[in-house]
Amino acid sequence: MSNTLVDVKNLSVSYFTYAGEVQSVRNISFTVESGKTTALVGESGCGKSVTSKSLMGLIERPGRIKAGSSITYNGRDILQFTEKEWQAFRGQECSMIFQDALVSLNPTMKIGRQIIENLANHNVNNLQPGQLREKAREMLDLVGIPDSEACLEKYPHELSGGMRQRVMIATAMITSPSLLIADEPTTALDVTIQAQILELMKELQKKLGMAIIMITHDLGVVADMTDKIIVMYAGKIVESGSNEDIFYDPRHPYTWALMNSVPRLDLDNKEELVTIEGTIPDMIRPPKGCAFCSRCPYAMNICAEYEPEVTDLGDGHQVACWLNDPRADRSGVPFRTGGADHE
Repeated sequence: MSNTLVDVKNLSVSYFTYAGEVQSVRNISFTVESGKTTALVGESGCGKSVTSKSLMGLIERPGRIKAGSSITYNGRDILQFTEKEWQAFRGQECSMIFQDALVSLNPTMKIGRQIIENLANHNVNNLQPGQLREKAREMLDLVGIPDSEACLEKYPHELSGGMRQRVMIATAMITSPSLLIADEPTTALDVTIQAQILELMKELQKKLGMAIIMITHDLGVVADMTDKIIVMYAGKIVESGSNEDIFYDPRHPYTWALMNSVPRLDLDNKEELVTIEGTIPDMIRPPKGCAFCSRCPYAMNICAEYEPEVTDLGDGHQVACWLNDPRADRSGVPFRTGGADHE
């Protein structure tokens, strides 16, 4: 029996502007397993958030999911949903945590009312007002907020950044969704609070058995909590595989670059942080070959002319890079983490 909760096939999303068609997501396919964590990793502008919005039916004009795209959730084609079906799906079966809680929470409403409102919109058990409030208080306890009863009566600005993020998690999870999408949920937090929030998400996943899609630009954030990592660049998936595949046997130069850009504790304090030179290409006119070609130190002539085919390395590890072609000259190319020489 398959444990696939979400099956995305040939997803393409474009924004039709006065300047031209911005190809934000270009023909990507992946699956999300029930109870597992999948990470979408890449720089800003690579298509991560647009992909997540597609799963929630939140692509608005001038954006459009193009013909031929397919997103199946629990065997249902969600791209065929009516607006009423979308309203039932969002919040109940699939919830989303946004990166800035202060912007996402309503500053004029008390915390309790905001959590209760989400539960009341999907009140499948017909809970009474008193029961809704008690459920909201229990959820605040579950996410580790002290004095949850008093917190229900507070406004968002009265809480710290970490507490607001916990409230966001409580609001998203009050309906016990099967899928939780976390869009850079720890970006605005300091590292100590960041670690607490990630640990909290892992604990709640074990208790509730939900699937998580974690969206981030930082591989360090997802190192300890993901089962599968999907590396995106310029609207395409350039590499995907298990945690072990990506961290211990990365095969795409962009994955190496992301790894090298994460600060490391074992380096001398005087060493400069590694940056990825250049910028993401113009997605109105994406390059005809490999999109990372102009920034890749290992680029070959073929990279600029032809898009690389996806190479299956076994056990679900896939990469789209000409260096994995048997005819490629790989002398001096690091096939190990952190740019170390291949031994």
